[in-house]
Amino acid sequence: MRCASLLMTVLLALPLSAQAQFARLNDAVKYRQAGFHVLSTHVQRAGAMAKGEVAFDRAAAEANAVLIELLSRQLAGAFPPGSDMAPSKAKPEVWQDAAQFKTHSDQWQGTAAKLSGAARSGDANAFKTAFNALAQTCKACHDGYRNR
Repeated sequence: MRCASLLMTVLLALPLSAQAQFARLNDAVKYRQAGFHVLSTHVQRAGAMAKGEVAFDRAAAEANAVLIELLSRQLAGAFPPGSDMAPSKAKPEVWQDAAQFKTHSDQWQGTAAKLSGAARSGDANAFKTAFNALAQTCKACHDGYRNR
């Protein structure tokens, strides 16, 4: 129950933070770096289940998938014009081709939503399929828009 309360607090608080204007552009860089760090943890946890490295656990899959979906929506707004500054790993193409970047972002949000649905279903095979689609969407965006 305590974990559920914490999750609800996070879910209620985060939508407001991404909607807000960043006081300084480097705040956007810090926000997205922190968000992607948290996202990475949950993607790794979900991936371990999808790959069979750990047993599929519906509650854990759902908790991770919900956060992945939420962060996909939050981080989409963390690339305001002018936030292409160090120490960001984002390539200039994020801002130079903003329409195509938005298309990738929308695809990511869609695959994240499907992952949540698969997790809620409790079907391990559907979860694996949805995770693989998410991973491919992430890879496509990283290949085009992220410096290593």
